[in-house]
Amino acid sequence: MGKIISFINYKGGVGKTTTTYHIGCALALYHNKKILLIDTDPQANLTFLCTIPEQWEIFKRNHGTVAELFNSYLKDTTNSFDIEKIIWKSPIKQAAKEAVPNLDLIPSDVELLGIDIDLAAKTKMKNEKGFYQEQIYILRRTIKKIKNELGINTSCDFRDACFYIEQRHILRKALDKVKDIYDYILIDCPPNLYLVTQNSVFTSDYYMITTIPDHLSTIGISILIKKITDLNTTITQKYRIIGSNAESVILKGLLFTMIRKSGPNIVSTLKERMQSLRKDYDTLCFEQYISLGTGYTEAAASALPVFLADDSNSIRVASEYKEVTHEFLQKVDGN
Repeated sequence: MGKIISFINYKGGVGKTTTTYHIGCALALYHNKKILLIDTDPQANLTFLCTIPEQWEIFKRNHGTVAELFNSYLKDTTNSFDIEKIIWKSPIKQAAKEAVPNLDLIPSDVELLGIDIDLAAKTKMKNEKGFYQEQIYILRRTIKKIKNELGINTSCDFRDACFYIEQRHILRKALDKVKDIYDYILIDCPPNLYLVTQNSVFTSDYYMITTIPDHLSTIGISILIKKITDLNTTITQKYRIIGSNAESVILKGLLFTMIRKSGPNIVSTLKERMQSLRKDYDTLCFEQYISLGTGYTEAAASALPVFLADDSNSIRVASEYKEVTHEFLQKVDGN
């Protein structure tokens, strides 16, 4: 069964998308892993690291994007939605050939901007079909126990709990069909915790945070961790109400990115902040960091990862991401 990892930060511009992309590519190229990248950010930067706009337009027109999945929920057609339709097989090309053949993509598009609002506005309860029909027997079996232990209005709270879970498991339910095909599914999240992002979080086994070790970029880390902890607590409570259990998403790593140097040395203010964060988060921190450089830009212009570029800047950054990927495997798999 494939492991699902979300990459997230409240702040944009901290190397989150670049990291998701390059860890995915390194796993496919150097570890022979089957990878699915999912872009849930309406900016679609991960998508455009994998392909060029002209090819994306063709794929979107013929197959759709991740927005199609959430729209199917809004139209009450999720049960008939086939996620394989929006999986782009081996989108990264070099000289018209597959450059990273073990890597697939679910692309994004700007339409996701309005979907969070539409999801939040969807308050009508479903009748006893689908999720309710599957769960209604649990209510009948546990209603007395729930009343005694929790002291709640079971009929109302059961419906509310079902709806809460359903709205946050749209992506999870769709991925059930394909997750065993992949070794790792990596999700690039937007810099928020709205409903689409919560879908990514609750789909995931683990999450990782990328950050520049400066004041503005790191100030929200503890807030983000607390918020996800609170979300874990809430969904666990909702599952208890319907007589079931939920597994919490676990923080597995904190990666320092875009590290500026003065000569061979890290700029002192960044180094001090890194030391402080390592003290606070200990083994969660990656030992390897990612330097600030031009290699990304040069490779991205060709819609290729740095591993497939041959300029000196790309080669240096590639070596850093190879080491980060090795640590990623240690953190996720313990090997």
